[in-house]
Amino acid sequence: MPALANPRHERFAQLIVEGLMNGERKAYSQGRAKMRKNAAAQQKQPHLDCLRKVKPILDRVRELQAEANKRNESKIDLSGERVGRDLDQASRIAAEQKNASAMVASALGIAKVFHAVPNDTERHLSFKTAQSMQDIGKRLLMTVGCESPSSAAIDLAIEANDAFVHRLEQIAEAERGGDAT
Repeated sequence: MPALANPRHERFAQLIVEGLMNGERKAYSQGRAKMRKNAAAQQKQPHLDCLRKVKPILDRVRELQAEANKRNESKIDLSGERVGRDLDQASRIAAEQKNASAMVASALGIAKVFHAVPNDTERHLSFKTAQSMQDIGKRLLMTVGCESPSSAAIDLAIEANDAFVHRLEQIAEAERGGDAT
């Protein structure tokens, strides 16, 4: 839709949209008041005549809003590929500048984006949610590829875990000055 033929109507539509886009309700409120005033003055005229004047302005406001929204749409590429490229570039720049802290920050960024996000399997294997030794035994076996371990295998995994913990306790005791037998 081209600009309205009446320059006052066009400017009025633009002010309404500008006020809406900037969060300023003044122009919008003034516009509504003006439309109510015009409608009241034209009550003596048929309603179609009033609509004939107001409808093009409203259509123009809608069109201007759509144009403004389209201009304001941000087209941010959040793909892993772009993020990886940017982090890699940051890492290379940091290395060229021999900036160790920036290199570490880049490496941590890469780790967070590509390695630290747990997938569904990792969440399922979380030991934090284990409610019993059977849960721990099952999760231990799942971490080494046993998808659905039997009860007997889970019992063996619990025994292996207990032996492992016992050996760690022996090592810790020896480190504190006790005997490491």
